[in-house]
Amino acid sequence: MEAKEYYRFLLERYYNGSATAAEEEELFAALRTGTDEEEWTVMISELHAAAPADPAYNPVLYEQQVNSILQQDSPVRSRRPVIMRYAAAAAVALLVVAAGYFTWQRTSRKSTVPIVATADVKPGKNGAVLTLADGSEVVLDSLGNGTVTTQQGTRVILSNGQLSYDAAGTGEVSQNTMTTPRGRKFRLRLPDGTNVWLNAASAISYPTAFTGNTRSVTLTGEAYFEVTANKDQPFIVQLNNETSVRVLGTHFNIHAYPDENNISTTLLEGAVRVHVQQQTSLLKPGQQLEINKKSGATALNNQADTLAIIAWKNDILNFQDKKLTTVISMIARWYDIEVVYETTPPDITFVGEIGSDVNLSSVLNFLKESGVHFRLENRTLIIGK
Repeated sequence: MEAKEYYRFLLERYYNGSATAAEEEELFAALRTGTDEEEWTVMISELHAAAPADPAYNPVLYEQQVNSILQQDSPVRSRRPVIMRYAAAAAVALLVVAAGYFTWQRTSRKSTVPIVATADVKPGKNGAVLTLADGSEVVLDSLGNGTVTTQQGTRVILSNGQLSYDAAGTGEVSQNTMTTPRGRKFRLRLPDGTNVWLNAASAISYPTAFTGNTRSVTLTGEAYFEVTANKDQPFIVQLNNETSVRVLGTHFNIHAYPDENNISTTLLEGAVRVHVQQQTSLLKPGQQLEINKKSGATALNNQADTLAIIAWKNDILNFQDKKLTTVISMIARWYDIEVVYETTPPDITFVGEIGSDVNLSSVLNFLKESGVHFRLENRTLIIGK
């Protein structure tokens, strides 16, 4: 079996309830291929055997599901030897039993205390405001595909939720700003072909054409960049008067919200130089540099969880290893709610993730299961003792 450890990783995430919809789909697609049945069965059996017992679990409840799976005989599977088809179905059946076991465990331990909420809150969506050089604003949320505006011969085009620039114009260069309010995120293709994903409550300013020796943009909030390589025109992200990120061509994430104490730059591919006051740090893929905005002190993480860091870009709210205040800030930005702390926030570190397309009530259930006490009044989340 190729990538055995990766599939074991997917199985473990499925078992503990943290697998995303895409990961579950990938896992079951691999199981349905009917190859390497013995290895699948061994991995699943090991995970199943290692799980802590729960006296409330009754495997008889899942026999009907197991039998129905074992009796399946799809056209694709019927072309494979019967014994191989049975082994593949058995592996899936065992996964169903185990999944039922873990679902039963989680359900049996859930709190029965209801969430106090006047109404549910829908998740954020794609949307942004484009501010042109003359100060006029264009709300992109409800516009259809086509030309948004033309500036000195440069067309601004909206296509399938992404804004891009036709750099064919030769007129005067203008400065534009894309802003995502809370509860919105958007994609942008800069005039040089660089792709930018802008998270909620963020803003990026940039020219309608890159001229001169550098390509410079200014960012507040969070964005993921896939920079078009150009060794003769380095790409620079200016974060404040003392901090900037300089690249040639690379993939990286910047987290720089004004209301937070730290700025972080995480590199996924290529190389970047982070300039902080008089210091310069060269990052390698998988590294994250965190900067304290007040002191300028830096901390380098050599093994950053890059998938977790860019989860927001992939429509996931990732809470893994994050403190309560960080998680609450993420929720507030995405669901556009206010937060009030009635007491000092408890020292809780979270695990897991949830899709960003769910209503707020689903996320609040996640918090409640983690021991957080709160109430929701209109669009204000009140964190209690």
